[in-house]
Amino acid sequence: MAKGFFNSLFGVDEEETVDNYPQEPAATTPAVKKNPRKVLSMNDNRIPDSKINIVEPRIFADAKNIANKLINGDAVLVRMENVDSTTIRRIVDFITGTLYAIEGNLQQIDEKVYLCTPQNYVVNGDVKGQFYDRSEKN
Repeated sequence: MAKGFFNSLFGVDEEETVDNYPQEPAATTPAVKKNPRKVLSMNDNRIPDSKINIVEPRIFADAKNIANKLINGDAVLVRMENVDSTTIRRIVDFITGTLYAIEGNLQQIDEKVYLCTPQNYVVNGDVKGQFYDRSEKN
């Protein structure tokens, strides 16, 4: 009863709903015109900023330096000739974890020499095999 009184007071028919408020028009974004003639070069002629660093760690703490170089996108050749076998294993484990995180690659070239490459490097062939083939011919 009160509903009918208020509706008649404000001039609203019983059949009208309260949801009939005027809505704002939807904002339209201007259409972006694309140039179908635009040609992009597929070749990148820039000189790459990539580096191959040669590092000779002495202690396990040097593994952090190697990891930082890999994270920055540089390859690292690690020579561990002056490191004991326990520390070599720890360094290789640390580097392997870093390479896993950045989807890199680790190749053992010699007993104490490793090539660590980030994802943007491609190493063709077996580096260890090529290394020994060259040393046997000399």
